Amino acid sequence: MGHRHCQFALGSLIVSTLSPFDFFEKACKLSFEIQKATALEKATALVAPLILSALPQLRKDLELLNAASNDTYALYADMTRNTARPLKVSSDMRPCDFHTLFTGKNLRWEALGLILVIAGCKAQYTAPNDPLFTLEDGKQINRDEFIEDIMHAANTCINICQTHGAVNEIMVSLVYYDLMMVSNFYGDNYHGTWRRMGDCVSALYAAGIHCEESNSEGDNKEPFFMREFRRRLYASVYRSDKTLAVFYGRPPMVGWRYSDRKMMLDISDEAVASEAEDATLLDAELSKLDSAGWNTEGCLHPATFNRVRCQLAVFKERFLEQSLAGEKDSDVVRNVEAISAECTERWDALPAYLRYETYTEDAAWNGRGPGLTVRLIAAYLDYLHLHFQIQRLLHRITQQALPLLLEVSLKLLVTSLISTKPNNRVYETRRNFPTVMLFYCSPAAGVLALELRRCTIKGIPLPSTISRADVIRNLSVLTSCLEWIVLPGDGNHKLCLEFNKMLALVLDEVLNYEPPANGVQANRGDTGASDDNDTLMAGQGFFDMPMTEGLEPIPTVSEEFLNWLDNATWNNKDLF
Repeated sequence: MGHRHCQFALGSLIVSTLSPFDFFEKACKLSFEIQKATALEKATALVAPLILSALPQLRKDLELLNAASNDTYALYADMTRNTARPLKVSSDMRPCDFHTLFTGKNLRWEALGLILVIAGCKAQYTAPNDPLFTLEDGKQINRDEFIEDIMHAANTCINICQTHGAVNEIMVSLVYYDLMMVSNFYGDNYHGTWRRMGDCVSALYAAGIHCEESNSEGDNKEPFFMREFRRRLYASVYRSDKTLAVFYGRPPMVGWRYSDRKMMLDISDEAVASEAEDATLLDAELSKLDSAGWNTEGCLHPATFNRVRCQLAVFKERFLEQSLAGEKDSDVVRNVEAISAECTERWDALPAYLRYETYTEDAAWNGRGPGLTVRLIAAYLDYLHLHFQIQRLLHRITQQALPLLLEVSLKLLVTSLISTKPNNRVYETRRNFPTVMLFYCSPAAGVLALELRRCTIKGIPLPSTISRADVIRNLSVLTSCLEWIVLPGDGNHKLCLEFNKMLALVLDEVLNYEPPANGVQANRGDTGASDDNDTLMAGQGFFDMPMTEGLEPIPTVSEEFLNWLDNATWNNKDLF
């Protein structure tokens, strides 16, 4: 960390950023309340009561730090020594005592950092004019400046912890939440997002969270609440790693073969944290689990969605092994088709209340409510996107896969657009749409738009699996949505803007296209194949449109467009 005066300045920055603590306490509580109502993705890694129980003591700790004058050096030194020590959870520890390992006399920098990033994530998903940003004395907090301050302080905190070798569950949680903040602030395609994912995985492995069997007996035996906490944390990191790996087209960092950490139970946070205090609640929820570990009452806990998406992530990893292999297996088609079939079988075996496609519109939006419905949609999009990637790989090998690729692309597009329904335009869920757009909607919409363009120019029909009218109608709805739903301050805003310009250009070209009178482009049958003349018929290979600095021109061929999207890693210079 350098000179002791530098260390003191860094510590003071972190502590001062946590003032007033009333705001951070309120933001953390609201964050977990929203978690109950929506099972918001960023919150599913934590067990709420384990963190909320620490807030009263953290308030006292910060009051002590702020009141200290000549003793501040000594207090910061104690915190640094605590951070460098292992965080040992005894087998008989009660959930309500867990916070004593990182508060009070055991106060650690990573504990302060975790509160920072939980509040920061909550701020990112809260409208600037929300009452949250009005303090009790009437003072108004500037949300954007606050988020920048949080990110700076959190990064400082992580650097301190990494310097002193902090490896524990609180540290992994801190880095994971910071990953969410970085992706929201700079964009999912920002290289720093991928780099922070690496930090998260490194901390996870170093803390041994991927190992369960070795922590099942003797001195290392995990108490029940800690086992479930670690399972949730591992599942969150594992599936996030696979999501980014598929998005970037890069090898994943976490391998399921190197972990024996089991799937978390489908029970509530309150049940996890109530084992010692009220075994009745835990026993009641455990008794209502089926043989596969799902609750039989149709409850949608934060852990529920984590389980669903973690199971899908295993299939993503198997797919990545095939698609990114240096030397392709001669049986790659058969292997990938087997993965697709097994994934479909696993999805169909899920309880019906977990699958969005089994709901009527009224049962979903009015019965479950917009918050939980968006989470159901997100899980379904995850499932569809895996099939999209599988069909994309098969299309590279055999042109016969084009009809199925377009069919699943249209399903992805239509399902993504459901998230923009009028009764779902609250800020929190609207704020999540850019990620839905980049990960799921843009690849599918891009393929549909460019195939529509190719078929229009060549004078051939689209495959019978999709309707030309449906494609045009849904692409038109998407371009309209992108004009208002992606907020200007979002890290993904500019990339979505560029993509929308491309879609508008394609739609204008398709709707206004007039075939040559000489009939050069005769209907040669829709094989889905391309030859050297196709590129000439479809233009110059790239769209003639101004691009944001740092982005390459957008190709006019669907597979090349997907490669462009995979590699569209850039730095949003407006944020530096």
